Amino acid sequence: MADLAVVGAGMMGANHVRTALSSRLWDRVLVVDADPVRAETLGRAHGIAWTSDASSVPGEVDAAVVAVTTAAHEEVTAPLLAAGTHLLVEKPLAATPEAARRIAAAAAASGSRVLVGHIERFNPAVRELMALREPPLHVEFRRVGPRSSRALGDVVSDLMVHDLEVFLALTGGEVEHVAAITAGQGAEEDLCVALLRSSTGTTATVTASRVGQTKHRSVVVTAHDVQVVADLVRQQVTVHRIDHVEFVDDRGPRYRQRGTTEIPYLEHGEPLLHEHRHFADVVAGLAEPLVGTAQAIRALDLVERVRRAAAGRP
Repeated sequence: MADLAVVGAGMMGANHVRTALSSRLWDRVLVVDADPVRAETLGRAHGIAWTSDASSVPGEVDAAVVAVTTAAHEEVTAPLLAAGTHLLVEKPLAATPEAARRIAAAAAASGSRVLVGHIERFNPAVRELMALREPPLHVEFRRVGPRSSRALGDVVSDLMVHDLEVFLALTGGEVEHVAAITAGQGAEEDLCVALLRSSTGTTATVTASRVGQTKHRSVVVTAHDVQVVADLVRQQVTVHRIDHVEFVDDRGPRYRQRGTTEIPYLEHGEPLLHEHRHFADVVAGLAEPLVGTAQAIRALDLVERVRRAAAGRP
């Protein structure tokens, strides 16, 4: 076991503190926030130590969760990485691919292990999708919901980045084609639809929206002989296989198909808890980061390509 600092006492920081304590994976959990009131409030709520002096943290803990705003990731991670601290950095890794590459270089220089918090990779439904034996023909991602008070950036970097990273992991190839359109109700773009094609031949439609009325997170994977539907909110997967299709007209024209439906058993649980368990293994040297800096940078590069495509820029 090791000591953990949670840097950032906002909503995600509070979730990480709660999860870290309930997991009992860490000897000590420390709250760090530049705002002393926020740090004290979260620390007192859980009966743990807190500090507003971030400079005192490097070298004092074995690992840290970075849950500050994305724009501050590079500034916050730099001293921690220089001290050899292992990090779990909330997604996206940085505000720009260039900043993400500097973080990756600092981690490589210090020997620190960095896990990037692409939380959907720890969703049991997504884990089941990753078990597919061959690249799919097409993937449909739909991530829709109402706008929340904690929207952090445009809809592509805030929401779509989840599905762009999953697409990269599912196909294992390079993205050869990107097209996109965006729309918005105000100054920020709150809806984006992207069309992707991977070097493996897999295509995808990716919808991310903050103008929906209900929360909807789904992935539909179409392969040669199967269609897999994943509900990421309910953590459910349904596998459809068609055996026979025909048109019959004994009682008038109609369409009929015969097949099987499989509902695999999934190990359910809060993805954030699965992520913390994995991070503890990463810190202990028992596992490589499921999403490391290289994969996180690929996702950020794709975010930029979607933005450029939506703006009509090459």
